[in-house]
Order: sequence, then structure tokens, then C-alpha cells
Amino acid sequence: MFSFIFGGISSLFHKWDEVCIDNHVFRLHYRGTVIIFLAAIALITSGQFIGSPIHCMVDGVPDGIVNSYCWLHSTYSVKGASIGDERSGMDGIGPDDAEAGHTYHRFYQWVGFVFVLQAGMFYFPRLLWKSSEGGVLKTLLSGLTSFDSFMNKDSRREGTELVSKYFNAKHTKRGTYFLNFFICEILNFVNVVGQIFFTDMFLGYQFRQFGSDVLSVTENDLNERDDPLNRVFPKVAKCNFQKYGPSGSLVKHDALCVLPQNIINEKIYIFLYLWFVFLAAVSGIWLVYRLLTIVSHSMRVNVIHARADRQVDKDIISLCLTKEDHSPLERLGDFLLLYQITKNVNPMIIKEIFAGIVPPSYKANDDEQAALLRSSAPEM
Repeated sequence: MFSFIFGGISSLFHKWDEVCIDNHVFRLHYRGTVIIFLAAIALITSGQFIGSPIHCMVDGVPDGIVNSYCWLHSTYSVKGASIGDERSGMDGIGPDDAEAGHTYHRFYQWVGFVFVLQAGMFYFPRLLWKSSEGGVLKTLLSGLTSFDSFMNKDSRREGTELVSKYFNAKHTKRGTYFLNFFICEILNFVNVVGQIFFTDMFLGYQFRQFGSDVLSVTENDLNERDDPLNRVFPKVAKCNFQKYGPSGSLVKHDALCVLPQNIINEKIYIFLYLWFVFLAAVSGIWLVYRLLTIVSHSMRVNVIHARADRQVDKDIISLCLTKEDHSPLERLGDFLLLYQITKNVNPMIIKEIFAGIVPPSYKANDDEQAALLRSSAPEM
């Protein structure tokens, strides 16, 4: 049963691209969050964990019919009604009161479908960026990412020359390369914030409230505190079942329904609340970092210097990022491309890569710079 449920998504846990075209924060959206949603879907659709999602009790009517009817037509709670004290879990159960009003619970019929939609929305920026990137990085770094690339002299030289030609060529789309990636990062942040409000609307505008309420009552006494989850995910609710009697008149049956699936739903949505807040915070911080790299050339140099394990001199990195014939937007594209190259290429040949992509006009300006380049490039 486990392999049947999780077999289709198991590759998401261990599958890594040969060439990485994004970053860890990006992967938290399209990989980590999608895995969470798929696992949640498996939980709520697996009968072995919770059995039937609803159990209704009514006199004179078969349970199976009432269960199906109340599941399809939703259950409800009577506002202000309660059997026992507030901690009994029987809030909303009592005589119908037209003045007090009813709260209908329909969302649990759509939880699985909404999870599929949300998973697709988190994966969309990944599809957009992958389509925009077009496999350029994978083509450039073919043969330069594995450990064997250091041992194969001919393959290393050919790969280095290909990277050098592409990086030093005048590309009108270089700026678009960075712009598309930046837009996808913004989409990730906007999406996760939008998902908080979307989930809040789906749960009757209670998602943001119950998340903070749950955290606020965790320190209270277990035997005295009122569980705020019972308001959003009631474990017991009412249902009106009607059928025609022997004389042809309509007979109304007041059913008491137990909703065991809400035990799973509440745990899932608590985790989603915490995950969305965490992901929004991380994505927001990452966007601040991205803005710093846009406005600061020294920041870009330091980032690549650190990514190259400090094996390449900052002056060489700066030369690679300040091409005179490139516009400011194209220089940002140079930075993103060089960062991706540095991140994916074999660390043993990183100096050779940088020595090959330094603009030719800078390679022999003076004896000091020529010595700097010779000291950076490995012996062949």
C-alpha cells in the first residue's frame, strides 16, 4: 500500500538534476512544498489511516445512506450551542436555532482537489524558469560537472573553450536571462503569500486566525484550554436527512455526525500554516539579498568569490563582471550565468574556467595582470 501511494512521488525525494539551474530557496517551493502537498493528499485519501471520513447516527435510517448524504450535502454547527463544557468537543451541537444561525462545513469535500491546485501553483514558477532557461547551462557544462572532467584533459579544454566563447559573446538575451529568473523568484514570494490568503478564504477566513490561536494556547493547561481547532475543524457536527414517510409526507431526521477526517485535516493545516510562514519569511529575506546583488557590484563579486571557495582572485571575478560592451542589465545576466557556472562546475577546474572567460582585452594589459592570470590558471 505504501509503495502504491508514495511510489509515484518517491523520485522527488532523491532525484537531483545533473546541472542545477536555480537555488535552495527556489527548490523549497517547487520540491519541498509540492512533496508536502502530495504527502497530504496521500494521507486524506488513504482509508487505512482514518477509515470512513464521516460517521452519522440517526434512528430508522441505514448508516450507509446517511453517511453518503451528509458527506455530499455537508454538515453544520449551531452557533452558540454546546453539550457539556467548552472542552468537550461538542460545540455546535444542540437544538436548531434560526436566530443564532448555522455554520456549514463544506470545505472537507474539496481538500484533496485544492491541494492538487496548490501544488501546481507552487510548481508553476519552476516550469516557467525551466522553459525560459532552455537547457543553456546543461549544454555549456556538459562534461565539466563530474569528477572525471578533471582527469580528461581534452574534454576539459573543449568544455572550457565552449564556456569562454559563450560567456564572452555579445548576447542581447543575457539581460533577459537574469530578468526572467528574478521574476520567477518574485513569483515564488507572491505565490506563497497569496497561498496564505487563498487558504484563509477556503477555510472560511479562519486560517490566519486559528494559526496564531493554536500557538497562543499551547502553553495553557491541557485540561482547561479551549481548543481553537474545534471551531475550524469540528469533530462532531449535525446533518438534516429528509425522506418520505409511509403516508407520503416528508420526514426530517436530525443526524449526529462524527468527522474523523478532520483530525487529519487539522494536523495538515497546522503544518501548512507554519510552513507557509517559514517559506514566506525565507523567500522575503532572499529577495532582499537579490536586490543587494542588483545594486552592489562588490556584493556580486563577493558572492561568486565565496561560491568558488575563494580559489579565484576577486580582481579576476570583477573583470569578468564589468564588460564594457555590456549594459547594466546584461552585466546582471553575466553575474547570474557566472554564478550558475561556478556552482555546477567541478571545483578542481574552477580556476581554469575563470582564466578562460576573462575578456581578452584585459589579459595582457600589464605584467602584473598577466602574472595574476598565470597564477590563477592550473598547469596543463
